[in-house]
Amino acid sequence: MFDRKAVAWIVLGLTVILTIGLWRYSTMEFARRANEIFRDATEKQAAHLLDRMQDYEQVLRGGAALFAASDSVSREEWHTYVGMLKLDHSLPGIQGTGFALMIPESARRAHEHSVRREGFPAYAIHPAGDRALYSSIVYLEPFSGSNLRAFGYDMYSDPVRREAMERARDSGQPEMSAKITLVQEAGQRKQPGFLIYLPIYRNGMPHDTVAARRRALFGFVYSPFRVADLMNKVLNDPGREFEISLFDDRATADNLLFSSAGSGRASRYAADHVLSIGGRRWIARFKSNPAFEARTESAQPLTILFGGLLLSMLFFYVLYMNARHRRAMHDVAEKLQASLDNFRALVENVPGAVFRIELGASSPMQQISQGIHALTGEPPERFVSGAISYAGLIHPHDRSLVSRAITQAIATRGVYTIEYRIRTVEERLRWVSEQGRVTSNQTGHAQWLDGLILDISERKAAEIMIRDLAYNDPLTELPNRRLLLDRLKHQLAASSRSGRYGALLFIDMDHFKAINDTFGHEAGDQVLKEVARRLLANVRESDTVARFGGDEFVVILDSLGDTAAAAAAEANELGHKILDKLAQPYRLAGDFCTSTPSIGIVIFCGHAASMDQLIKRADTAMYEAKSAGRNRIAFHSDLPTTATGAE
Repeated sequence: MFDRKAVAWIVLGLTVILTIGLWRYSTMEFARRANEIFRDATEKQAAHLLDRMQDYEQVLRGGAALFAASDSVSREEWHTYVGMLKLDHSLPGIQGTGFALMIPESARRAHEHSVRREGFPAYAIHPAGDRALYSSIVYLEPFSGSNLRAFGYDMYSDPVRREAMERARDSGQPEMSAKITLVQEAGQRKQPGFLIYLPIYRNGMPHDTVAARRRALFGFVYSPFRVADLMNKVLNDPGREFEISLFDDRATADNLLFSSAGSGRASRYAADHVLSIGGRRWIARFKSNPAFEARTESAQPLTILFGGLLLSMLFFYVLYMNARHRRAMHDVAEKLQASLDNFRALVENVPGAVFRIELGASSPMQQISQGIHALTGEPPERFVSGAISYAGLIHPHDRSLVSRAITQAIATRGVYTIEYRIRTVEERLRWVSEQGRVTSNQTGHAQWLDGLILDISERKAAEIMIRDLAYNDPLTELPNRRLLLDRLKHQLAASSRSGRYGALLFIDMDHFKAINDTFGHEAGDQVLKEVARRLLANVRESDTVARFGGDEFVVILDSLGDTAAAAAAEANELGHKILDKLAQPYRLAGDFCTSTPSIGIVIFCGHAASMDQLIKRADTAMYEAKSAGRNRIAFHSDLPTTATGAE
């Protein structure tokens, strides 16, 4: 009697421990899945913010192009240019777009008189004071409202603004300032802000070195931003499932740029993403809100906990009462038989197939549940009778894997879990997960193999789909930036081993924004799909075509030759072929449009240059092609091949 009671208590303890373990595991698993969903969503949001900031930089590049095309841009021309951009609709969130002129102290008075004669009698550079060099905001659109306070403001007099302006002057690239308060701010509700500068150099003067750029500096096109207004326009979270705090450089209270409502609450999930924009580092801190946490929360862990505890108490009760009431063995036997019937019914209703195999028998399959019929198309009787062998349905490539797992389990008298493919009666392939356990007889010899086979085909299909989304561009179905970098890494390694040269082509579609503005973004997407199709049709099967972002594409050409000159010749020939194909008109619902490509090419061999350097060089060559008139090819300057136009 004592022994039977002890067994009851031991079983209770073990089942409670098992239940708690399963509860903790399921809780952590659901939390992990929710965290992955959260990180994916925040990564997309961070990428959206980064893309939007790059769009704002393109606005400034357009302004710089206006100055490059004219020796004297008038106030009316600037007003017309900015008005044509329709930024309130295409890029909401921008405070303005302006031009600041650099003025030496000797020319300040003449400059002020010149602007006053334009119809601004009160114009003066401010703040007042004698300085060797001034800047003055002379053009700013929209030229109304709070923007009027910035007219004539000397941004170069402020240390924070000056630091960003000097970085832009020396780099020739868009540069962003640290956190500031815009001169447009007034009243009680001031917001943090920042500015993006792009230098304008005097036409006809060289600016290929830092010293030359400093001598040629004429002014800056720039845009001011109020961070709260910007983020409320840019954030793409219609369900409001997370909150965001934005910091400049470091995540401290002094560096806080923006904080959405509710971001201060304690959240279950959080993620920081570092964004590099205009030479500055932003930290975007995302936190989940109650809506997201409620959507990803599951009652399954609590069901496992309370259901497991209930079952544990039930087992304990049965065993304990059995010990106390041995005289009622007949009744207990009937209850056990009923429990056995319930168990059999449960087994038959378990998704998948439950089986028992007698090891070493001539007809090893002793029992298998009805689930095997749905899984393979064959009834369980055929497996038990030996008319059909389950092992024969296993995919030939997976049979050795399954055999090793079962052999190992028999040798260790343990359990195994394995995933493999089977072929059904209808010749369909299915992925299954098999879990088994080896049971020994009284002499210690392995006698039984009990297990469960589950259909996991849908899960495998979902995994493949998730992998495709992570590495492929959903619009063009080309490799995205992440997969491009992975393939470039492998290509550099292969080139290093073989000593053969390859090439990287950076392709940007000229005037693509005009297609979106004229025909709409859906038409622009159709053009991008057609660009991808034409690229794939005109490269070799071993080459890689990827969408780098927006209207930019990258092509990796492998094994072009044993010398740089030979590789450059091959790349030049293929580049002109692509140039010709992409320049042909695109049909859009009865209309035709044209977008020619500008192509930058860099030749590589092994690891002489890093991936980032290769992409940057190809990008630089592409901009050289644009500067030379677009619709042409330009090789990076350290190669023997120079820019060539369309043939």
